[in-house]
Amino acid sequence: MPRSRIAAAVLRVVIGVVIAVVLSVEGSAQRLPAVAGVTDLATLVGTWRAVSIEADGTLSQPEDVAKITVVNAGDGGWTVMVGGKLVARGTNELAPWSVPKGIDFVVAEDANGPVTENRRHLGIYELESNTRRLCFAPPGAERPTAFSATKGSGHVLVTFERIAE
Repeated sequence: MPRSRIAAAVLRVVIGVVIAVVLSVEGSAQRLPAVAGVTDLATLVGTWRAVSIEADGTLSQPEDVAKITVVNAGDGGWTVMVGGKLVARGTNELAPWSVPKGIDFVVAEDANGPVTENRRHLGIYELESNTRRLCFAPPGAERPTAFSATKGSGHVLVTFERIAE
């Protein structure tokens, strides 16, 4: 078989493989976010310590920030503690396919007990194995589009590091 015919045959095979991959990705596109969400949810599991917090343009004092820990469970649940005392408890809903990655915090309980009003905070996140960064808005406000908590935005920007267990 001449080289040009071999090259043409290889090209047809490559094109066929590319088309098959594209079609399989399109057919499974609804499953891809779920897989990414499971991976990020698994990476979140553990205890995290806040290392910096900026809220509406104001940086928190390092000694106050160091008292804050968050424990994330495998089912999406979380608990925020300050100095070992419960501050809030709830669930995460991840949207890892968005850019930047989206997260909703739903507060179910605070230090006073169960929460009955809407306490859903829309946010974005970045996640690595031992660090994560979150930026979120107050309930009823739009999701942030950047990791920024400038004065007047109402946003909170938090950086966490994993505590070795």
